Amino acid sequence: MPAKRPSPELPYLLSVCGKSEIDGFARRAVTHILSIEDPETPKDTPAWFQGVHRQIYFHDVESVEDARMMQAAAVTQAQVAEILRFGEECLKESRRRPVHSLIHCFAGASRSTAACYVIVAQILGPGRAVEALEFLLRIRPEAFPNLLVVRHADQLLGRHGELLRALAPLREAFSQALEEWVANLGGRKKRGRSA
Repeated sequence: MPAKRPSPELPYLLSVCGKSEIDGFARRAVTHILSIEDPETPKDTPAWFQGVHRQIYFHDVESVEDARMMQAAAVTQAQVAEILRFGEECLKESRRRPVHSLIHCFAGASRSTAACYVIVAQILGPGRAVEALEFLLRIRPEAFPNLLVVRHADQLLGRHGELLRALAPLREAFSQALEEWVANLGGRKKRGRSA
């Protein structure tokens, strides 16, 4: 998806994508890349890229309990602090020159969108989490931010649940849509058996 111009409050361009979409940004003046990968994934900086490339490793799980059950690596608060530091570095750099930050994970839907959401919330400041989420959904409509990333960021930024509250309606809408889909699927199976 092409990068979109930031709202006036954002001093630099932010884009989010999945791993397969990265090369589509080769001519978009990307200066910083944040890669969020599964553990053991080798660092793979695009051949066309000459800027700052950070890589953070964790699985797309939303709780320590889920991680334990799935034998996966959950994001830690230290890793979310690293994500926020990356955002601060981009902000600082943007005072000297144009910055275009690209954040990706495997699908560009959960981990990377959570990173973008918390970075934008950090830039905008307290009381503007809804705006941060709206910005994210404008540039990545399929966003479904990883809850554990957001929970850690909310604590680190001292937002007292603000980031989670802003995210709650999106997650509720997704849960309802999923329930309806499962119910419809069940109805189709019953009709198929009786036919």
